Amino acid sequence: MKMVSLIALLVFATGAQAAPVASKAPAPQPAGSDLPPLPAAASQAATPAAASADQPATTAPAADAASASAADAVVDNAENAIAASDVATVHTYSLKELGAQSALKMQGAATLQGLQFGIPADQLVTSARLIVSGAMSPSLQPDTSAVTITLNEQFIGTLRPDPTHPTFGPLSFDINPIFFITGNRLNFSFASSSKGCTDPSNGLLWASVSEHSELQITTIPLPPRRQLSRLPQPFFDKNVKQKIVIPFVLAQTFDPEVLKATGILASWFGQQTDFRGVTFPVFSTIPQTGNAVVVGVADELPSALGRQAVNGPTLMEVANPSDPNGTVLLVTGRDRDEVITASKGIGFGSSALPTANRMDVAPIDVGARVAYDAPSFIPTNRPVRLGELVPDSALQAQGYAPGALSVPFRVSPDLYTWRDRPYKLNVRFRAPPGPIVDVSRSSLNVGINDTYLEAYPLREPDSTLDQILRRVGLGRGDDSVQKHTMPIPPYRVFGQNQLLFYFEMAAMAEPGCKPGPSTFHMSVDPDSTIDLSNSYHITRMPNLAFMASAGYPFTTYADLSRSAVVLPDHPNGMVVSAYLDLMGFMGATTWYPVSGVDVVSSDHVNDVADRNLIVLSTLANSGDVSQLLSKSSYQISDGRLHMGLRSTLSGVWNLFQDPMSGISNTAPTDVESTLTGGVAAMIEAESPLASGRTVLALLSGDGQGLNNLVQILAQRKNQAKIQGDLVLAHGDDLTSYRSSPLYTVGTVPLWLEPDWYMHNHPSRVIVVGLLGCILIVAVMVRALAKHALRRRRELQEERQRT
Repeated sequence: MKMVSLIALLVFATGAQAAPVASKAPAPQPAGSDLPPLPAAASQAATPAAASADQPATTAPAADAASASAADAVVDNAENAIAASDVATVHTYSLKELGAQSALKMQGAATLQGLQFGIPADQLVTSARLIVSGAMSPSLQPDTSAVTITLNEQFIGTLRPDPTHPTFGPLSFDINPIFFITGNRLNFSFASSSKGCTDPSNGLLWASVSEHSELQITTIPLPPRRQLSRLPQPFFDKNVKQKIVIPFVLAQTFDPEVLKATGILASWFGQQTDFRGVTFPVFSTIPQTGNAVVVGVADELPSALGRQAVNGPTLMEVANPSDPNGTVLLVTGRDRDEVITASKGIGFGSSALPTANRMDVAPIDVGARVAYDAPSFIPTNRPVRLGELVPDSALQAQGYAPGALSVPFRVSPDLYTWRDRPYKLNVRFRAPPGPIVDVSRSSLNVGINDTYLEAYPLREPDSTLDQILRRVGLGRGDDSVQKHTMPIPPYRVFGQNQLLFYFEMAAMAEPGCKPGPSTFHMSVDPDSTIDLSNSYHITRMPNLAFMASAGYPFTTYADLSRSAVVLPDHPNGMVVSAYLDLMGFMGATTWYPVSGVDVVSSDHVNDVADRNLIVLSTLANSGDVSQLLSKSSYQISDGRLHMGLRSTLSGVWNLFQDPMSGISNTAPTDVESTLTGGVAAMIEAESPLASGRTVLALLSGDGQGLNNLVQILAQRKNQAKIQGDLVLAHGDDLTSYRSSPLYTVGTVPLWLEPDWYMHNHPSRVIVVGLLGCILIVAVMVRALAKHALRRRRELQEERQRT
């Protein structure tokens, strides 16, 4: 078996082209800027490929050999991989799992659709197969119409229409494994024609590939390369878009210093994984298979690793004692302070890690952070170029249906402007040169967070003067460039945002069947800017929506240096896992390690009284949480969450709450829930230990419920459901409430305080108006009384004179 596999790979190496250079991919089918997730693959036994009887599978012909050295490298990799593992794994993904939210539809104006996916660098593809199904327009001519399938620009097969049977499939196409690279593009290109003259933009000619089509990939592991410079590999490969699972091994489940070091590592991994998401299961022993991260003092490391000679803060990669293909990353030192230093060696020095498998870490001086300086947040003190947020290529489009151009950006959600003055978006864009498209019917549509903002024609119509100047050769020079300034309402800007630009192109009317150009380019100028500099940082809390979208208020300082995490005295592995997942969420939000956070038990809360607090607790430790939630409207007793008693002034106080939050105030009997059976709660309130500080409590009956709650918080699809000061989670069902008093976080200039105080509070305006009326009446009464007294005295004096 080994020899057969080796010969097959040798044939691939000598008979196929070298790995192709990837060209620009078409706009992905799903909307938004996030790359499609690649979920955990379903493994199954490999089965022989079966081509359709009606239409046999078409595979790419062999090309010339790339080079002898390339072939030798493939053979070496194959030999090593086969030596490492005799078992091949078959991964099966539907196109929907690769990111296609619906069928990939192609037509005359949009002839190209594609998907991106990755292959881990430690895996070697030995075989692959694409199984497709879909439909094609019965108006297509079979001889001159087709859908061509390519992988990284290498031919895989062709789909031909059958007017009598519009649907097709499933059809199987074998894929040469040499075509695969770490980052892959699977493209479907549509060429169409029909009888007579048909406008390709009218939608009559089309083809679609079902999102339930499947890609089967068989891989074997490559021998591990244990080099610290490869981190975050092998724990995470940036080309793979699936959610990441990184096991952590801790000798002691609760040790504040070790947990702080572990939190730094978790946040660094979260920074690397970004939108993909990451979870950190915690164990006390090394897993039997795969990779793991071991954190702790050298004398307390698992015995399976043997005695490690450590002379200071140390990073080391060794083999998994039970799995030669697995890698164990050791983050250790002679004491707990050295363990923290070793973790900072990864968090702040990953770019300088050596190619060796071991490194002694020198002390790292991490400077203090200032408020709102998270690397992921855009500055609010100056206009920001779109070219700073995305590469220039992300602002370019081509063809009649280019898809939306997305510019994601993050900002602290506590922004406020005087009288809701809008932000400014200065847009510069270019239309295709020459008479290519009908500029009178073509436009650029601009939106933010799936909300329409404005549309602009590709070219402003010439005035009478412009027409005269153009005739004499003095017209506008570069009239393909448009410049516009549009307002962005502040209430449309959240913690995570996406600017969307969509070029809507209309073809010029051509006589007869004369085809127009199919390839032309448009672009949004990278020098376009978004300007939030008229904003100030102030908001009313509690507001769990801010936590879900940007980790606010804890991420005000990127290193969480004004925050602390409160854990039970003896947390189990699931509780610690929830803590690490939360730190991973913070790192993904700020793109910065949480080096400033403190980890304490409930007995030492007073040591961090001046900080924002994150409390993770189970019902067994709920008594420790009650005191910290004394300023909220909720109480926990006997395993139940319920409303606390409120004074008779609560109804009067609610008149002065913010009516614009969208969450209605609840009555005292509205909230009554157990925290068992998978139910969990997220509560936010003002800290009783320091005014203006926040307490966020994550509560559940057990550690598994806590872990699920953190995962819900980190999922972007749940952000719109997380609001108010209380969220109850029943599985994936979320319910939000708001009952607690509001408090203010942040400051504004003195001249803006009256506007802030009255903002969205008509009841306050009424009260101030009444007080103003009373004051005016009092002044007028006093003035009239003085006038009457003076008049009386004057009359008395006149009488005395007479």
